Amino acid sequence: MPSHLHIPRHRHVVQDLAPHGWTDATGAVLISPAIGAAGRAPTFTLTLAHLTTGSCLHLPDGDNRQRFLYVRSGALEVNGETLPADHFAYLPVDRAATVTCTTCTDPTDVLVFEQPWEPAAGLTPPTALLTGNALDAPAQPFMGDPHARLAPLLPATPDFDLAVNRFTFDPGTTLPFSEMHHNDHGLYMLAGQGVYRLGDGPDERWYDVAEDDCLWMAPFCPQWFAATADKDDRGPATYLYCKNVNRRAR
Repeated sequence: MPSHLHIPRHRHVVQDLAPHGWTDATGAVLISPAIGAAGRAPTFTLTLAHLTTGSCLHLPDGDNRQRFLYVRSGALEVNGETLPADHFAYLPVDRAATVTCTTCTDPTDVLVFEQPWEPAAGLTPPTALLTGNALDAPAQPFMGDPHARLAPLLPATPDFDLAVNRFTFDPGTTLPFSEMHHNDHGLYMLAGQGVYRLGDGPDERWYDVAEDDCLWMAPFCPQWFAATADKDDRGPATYLYCKNVNRRAR
């Protein structure tokens, strides 16, 4: 089993999402712990949900999964607040919330990251339901490079064991080195295009990635990215990614 997977949009298998808690919704489960059947298990699930008028998400009592919802298109309602494209919501564990799509006049696609909260000594799970506009999140130059801008969307406090970040690269910009660390990653291309180098030795692959492509990277998988431009001048490359944080390496 490789330490990484590339899931382009044309390979998405759309199914009814009722087993995942949704009513009147379809979508593609892109990453899940089922990958572990071949020897490696992600800590999270990533689903691209396609919603219509009447779609809703049911959150059962006692559910220890935290969820991060990112609106790709259309609009979603969370506890009565309308979240248009590029807005997000963090739903903490065991917290009642009403997630609906009551007036989907436009196609509504939502990325859903789910991960169980991992207990740690002296910590309790976050309790606040958070919403925001990802475009308003402060973006800082990554390792001093103003052409690579990283915007964290969740607090970095120790009670959060899930990080979700929005990363933007101007064309021609790269990660400064091939990273290798203990975090489990899920990545979804929001815009633009580039090349991702993943793995090492016989496991190494170079993936051309573009909007709506998805990547999974296991812990300690070497990873490097370069944003590229094309004749259509698509502008910066932007991706959303999650990783497990603030806990001992597994």
